[in-house]
Amino acid sequence: MNSSFKTSNIVALLIAVTLIATGFALNIIHTQSESARKPSQAKETAITKAVSTDDSLTHIAEIHENLGISVSKTPVKTELEQIRESIDWSDAPSPAPELVKTDDYDVYINVTREYLVYVFDKLGYTGDKIDSGETEAIPPLLVVSINKGWSEGETVQFKKSIFYRVILSLILYENEAVLREREELLAMLERRKNDNGLPSEQLDRLNHLAYSYRVIGKESEEPLSDDQIRELLVRVDMVPPSLALAQAAHESGYATSRFAYTANALFGQWDWGADTIKPQQQRKGMGNYGIKSFDQPIDSVRAYIWNLNTHRAYAGYRKERADQRGNSLGRIAMDSKKLAATLTAYSERGTDYTDELQETIRFNQLDRADNLRLIQGQPIYFD
Repeated sequence: MNSSFKTSNIVALLIAVTLIATGFALNIIHTQSESARKPSQAKETAITKAVSTDDSLTHIAEIHENLGISVSKTPVKTELEQIRESIDWSDAPSPAPELVKTDDYDVYINVTREYLVYVFDKLGYTGDKIDSGETEAIPPLLVVSINKGWSEGETVQFKKSIFYRVILSLILYENEAVLREREELLAMLERRKNDNGLPSEQLDRLNHLAYSYRVIGKESEEPLSDDQIRELLVRVDMVPPSLALAQAAHESGYATSRFAYTANALFGQWDWGADTIKPQQQRKGMGNYGIKSFDQPIDSVRAYIWNLNTHRAYAGYRKERADQRGNSLGRIAMDSKKLAATLTAYSERGTDYTDELQETIRFNQLDRADNLRLIQGQPIYFD
């Protein structure tokens, strides 16, 4: 009698599982159908569906646990993880880098030039594959310091090849961060228009963005004016990778200058604070300035993008960029040579400097970089 009772209980539970799963599936079909009829509610519906899905799966998992049925919890692998696992790394050159774990991230140290080129080749990060269209995404390899003499004994062509590929990952990584802020800004402005205002939390976030990008002088609880919002939209945007690569090459001597290997400075940014490296000859009448020092190269990239996005000397650059963007969303390819022509204030050499930037972009075909994205996944730090 006890055995029969247990069997009937199990059958009942299995029926319950079937009914819940069937109801869950029907609910998804119904939700998708409603979403198709009401495009304006698609985002809200997707959020509701995700909550319902989590609750239903949790309930089913609890029933499975009571029945003693194991449930697979294999996490979805990122694009980068899938690519790395699909490659045969057995022919890697020696010595192999050493993986060091830190509190903030894991970093591969002692990465030789030969090993770096090997990784580039394995991941399809080559000029030929980019030109053919086979490679549209590059690995998020982030260098944590610039070593003196990294290109000694190498040809100019090799030096350029390594420099552009290493620095491009940093630029794309920081551009993605800025574009996420832009998407957040656009979403808040859309809600502000539809709801005739924003909740206090988002209003604070909007004002903080305006303060961060120097649209307002101090953080405030007052709503932004229409002019301030228009200016904020002009400022929160990406820098064309080809332009950033050309400027980094000029300002750092392809990462061989004293400022590059002692201060991780790639863009020659001036600063009057204590954390600077003094040039051998300071310009008269400009005070006790120096080249700003950074903990890592990516900090230099971040500061450069922020500088172009906020300094009054680059208002013409931002206007040209806004004109080129128009109503386009997200990451787009811009005319970097036109944008380079607006940066006469970046160097005391004026138009001679901007002409050289344009020639660097043209000669090295740097505009190829403007169509690339980063492979999705956690960045890989190396030294």
